[in-house]
Amino acid sequence: MAARGPAPSLGRAHPVIATITLNPSLDEWMQLSSLRVGRLNRATGFARYPGGKGINVSRVVHELGGHTVAFGLAGGDDGLILRELMNRLALPHRFIPVAGSTRNNYKILTDDPAGLTEINTAGPVVSRRVLAALQRTVLTHRPAPAAVVLSGSLPPGAPVHVYQRWIRLLQARDIPTVLDASGAALRHGLRAHPWCIKPNRDEAAEVLRTRLTTVTQCVHGMQRLLQMGPRIVMLSLGRDGALLGCAHTREVWQAVPPRIRARSAVGAGDSLIGGFLTGWVRGQPLQDAFRLGVASGTATAMTPGTELCHRADVMRMLRRVTIKRVA
Repeated sequence: MAARGPAPSLGRAHPVIATITLNPSLDEWMQLSSLRVGRLNRATGFARYPGGKGINVSRVVHELGGHTVAFGLAGGDDGLILRELMNRLALPHRFIPVAGSTRNNYKILTDDPAGLTEINTAGPVVSRRVLAALQRTVLTHRPAPAAVVLSGSLPPGAPVHVYQRWIRLLQARDIPTVLDASGAALRHGLRAHPWCIKPNRDEAAEVLRTRLTTVTQCVHGMQRLLQMGPRIVMLSLGRDGALLGCAHTREVWQAVPPRIRARSAVGAGDSLIGGFLTGWVRGQPLQDAFRLGVASGTATAMTPGTELCHRADVMRMLRRVTIKRVA
């Protein structure tokens, strides 16, 4: 798999991976022995992280030693907490103030029954003026990013075609884009032909209006997605790893991680993107960058709650990820 798509600006000392999170959150993770509805419950563990799919990607890039800047919207007291959490992580960010308050998402891990319950809130209503201000901030940032990730749900007030417009603006500046969205936002975004998309199995099935149960079905689905315009499709398959298809070479590869004791799948798909782009901007062939992405996603599944991968675990998993050509 020699083809790489648009080359990152490797002439720069430190190519930057930018992420855009229009609907960030404070992720509140807690652990309970059991959850009794309508009763007092006492948590045995609690943690708070800056949340949102794009922010997760930036966290992984930063953990792997890459250079990143997280763009987004933040409002109210919870927006201030979000900024402070980013500062504690030494994670470069540029947030535009928004009326209302940054949302809170809750992840509740229970022992009996064993499982993770997630409660996500909608987030503040955003205006076109705020979106335009964020757009200007991204497009005028220097140095220009080597790649931009647009990911996550859209906040109330954001037009469903906002990713589509941003992808075209970035393409006009020769900046590769990665789109990780679902539903109408993904369908509209595909019309702009982003460089790469990263749906999971359910998101791809929804766009294609078909079932993607087996790996063979997923391979055929990926080939249909490639015909819609992206040069690269990464399709995450959970414990079965991920598929990567390249429009230029017409090859499809599957990366299979080792069996692990998974603690939480939250952020695993974002980690796949973060690891993949970190390898890619360093000049790695797609297959090697893909391996790093799957290793990052696997390492994230080993951590509790909304904690993400640790670099040592990623390097350990990297040696155990197997890649095979499936089409």
